[in-house]
Amino acid sequence: MKKVLAVAALAVMAMASVAVAAQEGAAKKTRHIDALSWLVGGVWTADASKMGNGMQRIETRYSWSDNGAYVRFNTHFVLDRGTMKNYDGNFFWNPEQATLAMWYMDAGNSIIQGPVVVEGDVTRFSFHAPDFEGKMADLRVNLTRKTNDDYVWMLEERAGDGWKPLASLEYLRAAEK
Repeated sequence: MKKVLAVAALAVMAMASVAVAAQEGAAKKTRHIDALSWLVGGVWTADASKMGNGMQRIETRYSWSDNGAYVRFNTHFVLDRGTMKNYDGNFFWNPEQATLAMWYMDAGNSIIQGPVVVEGDVTRFSFHAPDFEGKMADLRVNLTRKTNDDYVWMLEERAGDGWKPLASLEYLRAAEK
């Protein structure tokens, strides 16, 4: 009986070792989502004091999911009177569409989603959502990396055959406090 238990224990340990090695090998392989890995860590902050209404800054945090398959993000609006935790979402690889994509929900339970394209230092995500006037519109964000700790976020709205800039903010990364 002791021999059977010892053999079973060895077999379980061997299978666990193989599973861990396979997982580590898969983690080392470059994946499409890795193009966004530079965003992960710290707090990205944009000065939003010029927006009025007591707005001080906007904070966005990016982190890997627990299984390392996608990037989570949340965006908080810090005002004189408190913090509005408005957006929570994900960047992920969509194998059915063979593209990076994003999905997020706002504090009002609206879901926004769309494709993501990374071209060098520019990450662009497109979606259909209310604009600043509350009307549904085709929007896109251009996130332009200046350095690994500095990017420019620009929101645009489709205007005929082109795009009209709506807002632009510079985000700087600082260590999480």
